[in-house]
Amino acid sequence: MTRHDRFGRPDSRLSTATTSPSGRRLGVGHRPARPALTLVAGTRADAAVELATLTMQPMPADVRGAIVIPVPGTLMATWVPLTAPSRIPQGRIMLAWTPVGDGRTDVTAHLGLAGAQVLLAVWPGLRGEWSGVVRPTVTEVTELHAALRLATVVLDRLTD
Repeated sequence: MTRHDRFGRPDSRLSTATTSPSGRRLGVGHRPARPALTLVAGTRADAAVELATLTMQPMPADVRGAIVIPVPGTLMATWVPLTAPSRIPQGRIMLAWTPVGDGRTDVTAHLGLAGAQVLLAVWPGLRGEWSGVVRPTVTEVTELHAALRLATVVLDRLTD
């Protein structure tokens, strides 16, 4: 396919078009779009579910907790099996909960940092579906960690 400029001459700046993954034709200088979802090795596409669907039941016996990721309006969670490495990924939050009777649940949150993991929060005796109680803390800490990480990268580049 040859492209022409506005005067009908073949345009030397343009060559044949490439095709995007969706089948649309792209001109030179356009790169195909990256996929909207990139899976991390060892994960499944269907592994993350809304935390609210998990909170009404005790954690399964074969998991350590759930890594939670804030998305607009909710939290998505992925179980962390007991056989997985104990280290929480940097900037991620793992929730663990245990029923304490009388319809109450104790919830703890740990934050993964570069050198260690730290106890972030404890919510004792929560009732019912409690994901809305922990969501503000999880969201704010995740955003704060991302901002501090960006500031650290910028500072490192400025001082080099």
